[in-house]
Amino acid sequence: MLRSRFLLFFAPIGVYLVWLLLRLALKKRPSRFEVSTGLSLLLLLYFLTVVGTGIFWVAAQELPVFDWHYLPGYLLLLVAIAHVVLHWKSLALFFRRRAPVALVEADGQQFRTWVRGTGYGLLALALAGGCFLAGTRHASQRFSFSGGDTEVSNASSAAAKEGEPLPPRRLRAAPVTVSLAQFYHDGCSYPNRFNLPGLTISARPPVLKSYSGQPTTALPDGRSGSGPSVLEAYRLWLSGAASAAPALSLEQLSLLLFHTQGINESKTSRSGLTYDLRTAPSAGALYPVNVYVLAQRVPGLAPGLYYYDPKQATLVLVRGNLAPESLAALSGSPDQIRSAPATVLFTSTFGRTAFKYGERSYRYVNMDTGHAAYNLALGAASLGLRAPMITRFEDASINRWLGVDASTEAVLLLQPLGPAAAQENAEPRFLPAPLTRTKGSFLDLIHGGTAFRIGKTHGLRVRFPELDQPGKGRLNLPPATLGGPLFPAIRVRRSVRNYAAKPMELEELSALCEASASAGPAPGSQDPLLSGSAPLNLYLFVRDVRGLAPGIYRYHPMGHCLELIRAGDFSKACMNACLQQEFCGSANVVFVKTVSWDFLGYPDGDRGYRYACLRAGFMGEGLYLQGTALNIGVCGVGAFEDGTIAQLLGLDPAKEICLYLTATGKR
Repeated sequence: MLRSRFLLFFAPIGVYLVWLLLRLALKKRPSRFEVSTGLSLLLLLYFLTVVGTGIFWVAAQELPVFDWHYLPGYLLLLVAIAHVVLHWKSLALFFRRRAPVALVEADGQQFRTWVRGTGYGLLALALAGGCFLAGTRHASQRFSFSGGDTEVSNASSAAAKEGEPLPPRRLRAAPVTVSLAQFYHDGCSYPNRFNLPGLTISARPPVLKSYSGQPTTALPDGRSGSGPSVLEAYRLWLSGAASAAPALSLEQLSLLLFHTQGINESKTSRSGLTYDLRTAPSAGALYPVNVYVLAQRVPGLAPGLYYYDPKQATLVLVRGNLAPESLAALSGSPDQIRSAPATVLFTSTFGRTAFKYGERSYRYVNMDTGHAAYNLALGAASLGLRAPMITRFEDASINRWLGVDASTEAVLLLQPLGPAAAQENAEPRFLPAPLTRTKGSFLDLIHGGTAFRIGKTHGLRVRFPELDQPGKGRLNLPPATLGGPLFPAIRVRRSVRNYAAKPMELEELSALCEASASAGPAPGSQDPLLSGSAPLNLYLFVRDVRGLAPGIYRYHPMGHCLELIRAGDFSKACMNACLQQEFCGSANVVFVKTVSWDFLGYPDGDRGYRYACLRAGFMGEGLYLQGTALNIGVCGVGAFEDGTIAQLLGLDPAKEICLYLTATGKR
């Protein structure tokens, strides 16, 4: 818990202050030398803590220890300021004796008036700047809806009757009016360095949920299996191939759940912090994703709703005797859920990520969900099962059905597991839910503002825009190198930031591109998340690939080819834009996932921002797994200067935005 760390780090200062107070109470005022000695010892202690944890963090590349690094850093700064104040006169005397004669009064006792005035002015400016930066970091956001929420909902209803896409909500954030999604994205974008996450007293929620006293079902060992290669599993999933088996075995369910969110390694840092690592990556190893299972036809498992406990490898019964219709009626693909032996529901506990990454964390929790869902999709395809991803559902009702507090945890994705379902006759039409909170944090705004409710009309089949077709002058990629099997790749996958100085092969690059962004038919329903005709865009910062000149490229999935955008080595510029993370400069290739506002808002308005972040995670996990299968190091990057990356790619932020970066390099 973060608060316990605060107590630990403040303990030395507390002991020092208690000592001072006791001396004063006993009328034994400490000398300046004694006070200075105490401050010097504190400086040494916090300096060693900051340096020690910093060296360990950089050497071991283990993000959880970072909290132990930056918190004592603030205290080091505080003690250093106190030390300077205590020795202010000595410092002034030191500089005065060594200052040019023109800066000192004739008697040599003080600086000239204009020098002192300039110094005080600079100090005041620094204090004012600090207050300004703190104020902009914590200022309340002022905005209002253009035309009111009622008008937006009515407009959406009319559009539904006409079979038109939903319009985005419009917010007036002086002096302009923008969509809700754009307001959020711009508000949490860097390079506003003072908006980076910093000191917070908010406690991190528990990494696992607890259902005390509820019956549990021990799962068979799921840490096995080989399966086809990552690319072969991806192609199977895209093809929609599935067996006709009416049930899902408990052994298969255990295998899939472990490779979706199972704990595959426990580590203890040098500072004594123990933490678990999972089979799907997570920003900062914070793991906001929770997994629930609605079991219908799983031999050995009574029908009901279960919570997957990855620590104990058990399913905890949340509620039994549930008819699948209760969930199906709230989703955009009811037939998929009715026919599935089991449906996996992904929720996110926002605070696990937000306590560290602040408002930007909404991107991360959706990407983390995309990571896990990709594992489940490929694992299911390897077993001959369908695993369509459903992102259209009535948010408030499903959260109540799950029994979660929607202010801290909410469902983001549904994934039925089973044979192919009958074609949906008429999917329900979804409309924006009333926004209950129009003031508050960006997290309240973006999640509440993208929530759905079921409308009275039925939606029509959506025609997504066509993909950009490859043209002349583009480099066709060779056949991809398949690499190792799927399940072992999931089990050993880790973020790797140390790369060897050797080139990546073009066939390996071909495999990475296909595994993350290959085009194909939409599996399952007409859900916009995975329509083969509306993917995110994929750009590449190429530094060292055999047979490919350094430069910035765009990948075209329809032709499996690259288009040169800008020639040259942009690795250093990319590293600088990634907040000086050196592995981004030494990577062979850095992949950038982007989305255009036109694609993002079609056909579900601002909810498309969720889809885009989910799909960015889906693409990122494709790079992770394919890279692991080829023994290529991979590391996702969520913190970067949005504007700088867009500028390097030549993008207009008003038309296309960057969501997620992934560095890849030979090991």
